[in-house]
Amino acid sequence: MKQINVFILHSLNGDTLQFWGKDVKDYLTAKEIDCVMPEFPIREKSSYEEFDKMLSSYLENGRLSKDSIVIAHSIGNAYFIRFAREHNFIPKSYIAVAPGAIYSYPSKRNDYTVKVKTQAYLKQEDFDYVKSIKDIYCLYSDEDDGNSEKFTRFIEDTNAKGVYLKGYNHFDGYHRIYKIPELNELLERLI
Repeated sequence: MKQINVFILHSLNGDTLQFWGKDVKDYLTAKEIDCVMPEFPIREKSSYEEFDKMLSSYLENGRLSKDSIVIAHSIGNAYFIRFAREHNFIPKSYIAVAPGAIYSYPSKRNDYTVKVKTQAYLKQEDFDYVKSIKDIYCLYSDEDDGNSEKFTRFIEDTNAKGVYLKGYNHFDGYHRIYKIPELNELLERLI
């Protein structure tokens, strides 16, 4: 039997790795559980193609497997769900943290995020596929851009168990989220 490991897939800005991702990795390392935090291109260089290429290498060498728990933050969720469908991949569990770029919503922005998000929006076939994952959780906070409707929609479209956490905003570096104790507690139950 293969040992469980955890993959943390970061956000558009990559700050997941320096903030709460580091805390999760330290927590898992203390329990002697392997935690992988790939560094994908960020901001305007973010692309699904690069994400796919890097994550495919982990799938090919067996490090990403049916025994993996995948945690994705923000745009990492859209990329991961598409990747899972395209590669017929089902992990042990999947935790979506503040899923972003899942749906097209009106925005007043006119910078690189518009182009990057456009490549990430999911299709119905992606949502239908991800429902095959047995344990899906969605950690969200309604302070996250004031649009809790997108999280309710994501929870329904993926059959996720919603976990509302007050005061976490987008779980990002801008809001200085260094730890998510509730995430470590959830991992404890899943491992």
